[in-house]
Amino acid sequence: MGLEDFNSRFFEADASSGSVVATFFPGRLDEEHNVEELGQSLFQLIDQYGYRQVALDLTQTSFVTSAVLGKLITLHRRLHRADGRLVLCGLQQPVETVMRRSNLLSYFQVVNSRDDAINWLDSTD
Repeated sequence: MGLEDFNSRFFEADASSGSVVATFFPGRLDEEHNVEELGQSLFQLIDQYGYRQVALDLTQTSFVTSAVLGKLITLHRRLHRADGRLVLCGLQQPVETVMRRSNLLSYFQVVNSRDDAINWLDSTD
């Protein structure tokens, strides 16, 4: 199923070779945003569209809250249970710091760039 009808106010989703890359829009992911809606958008990629190889490009994201990290953890668990893979890329220093302090850098697969993320997903097919 293609992503032609997919719409999120948090990120743009691009599919290629069985994987999907969600590129987050510039800004902060914090309490001003509807965290539940963000989770629904992310989960829709796997539940409705059937993707099992997901990359999240956070290059333009300047901050995330623990509630957002919780959604990423849930996404990771759901993909893992479905024999899928999740990779994060483009972490800016504030986001990386929050993840390090939360001991999540070793929980998630983290790579530098979008290309690295796609290559990692392709190598784990």
